[in-house]
Amino acid sequence: MDIAAADPRHIPVIRAITNEVWPSTYIPIIGEAQVAYMLNLFYTPEALTQQMTMAGHRFTIGYLEDRAVAFASFSALEPGIYKLHKLYILPGMQGQGIGRAMADHIVAEINKEQPHAELRLNVNIHNAQAIAFYNKYGFRHLRDEDIDIGGGYYMNDHVLYLQTGMAGI
Repeated sequence: MDIAAADPRHIPVIRAITNEVWPSTYIPIIGEAQVAYMLNLFYTPEALTQQMTMAGHRFTIGYLEDRAVAFASFSALEPGIYKLHKLYILPGMQGQGIGRAMADHIVAEINKEQPHAELRLNVNIHNAQAIAFYNKYGFRHLRDEDIDIGGGYYMNDHVLYLQTGMAGI
C-alpha cells in the first residue's frame, strides 16, 4: 500500500471515494436526505479546498496497485491534540488492513511533530463497523456529542481518543 499527501488537485479522487462510501455507509444510519445535505456541506470542491487550504486539514490518499482505495484527513486542534476528520475506505476493500495502514501513517506523521499526542475523532454512534475498528486500534471513548450542522440535522457522535504513543496495540 502506498500513501501519499493530497492537495486540491486530488479533490476529484477524494470525491469519487466519498460518493462510493457515503451512500452505503450512511443512508442506513442517517437517511438519504441528511447524506445529501452533508455531502453538499462537506464534500463539494469548494468545501474540500477550504479544508485543505484554510482549515489546515492534511489529506492523504491510499493506493493499492495505483488505484485510489482510501483517503483520510487530520489536523492539529491545539498543542498536543490532533483530530482525525476523515478516514474512508472503498466498499469491498474494507477488512484488508487498509484502515490500519492509513491510521498508522497518520499516527506516524503526528508523532514526528509531537510524540505521544492525543488523536481524537468523531464517529456516528450507530456506525458499528467503524466503532469496532477504532476500538480495536486502541481508541477509547471520551464523550458523546450532538452537533447541529444546520438544516434541522444533527451529527450524533461518540468522541474517541488515542494516545498516539499507544497506537495499534
